[in-house]
Amino acid sequence: MSRHDVAVVGIGQTKFRSKRRDVNIPEMIYEAVKAALDDAQLEPKDIDAILIGNI
Repeated sequence: MSRHDVAVVGIGQTKFRSKRRDVNIPEMIYEAVKAALDDAQLEPKDIDAILIGNI
């Protein structure tokens, strides 16, 4: 088994409301991913994997 370095380099969260009728699910994902990329100062080509959570 090879060793891989792993790092959390940026985080993003959608606007928190009980209901989001202003956007659909793909738009919410885009909102969070864009925020995470901006936070990390990276571009999509720089990312190997993502983790999405839902509360």
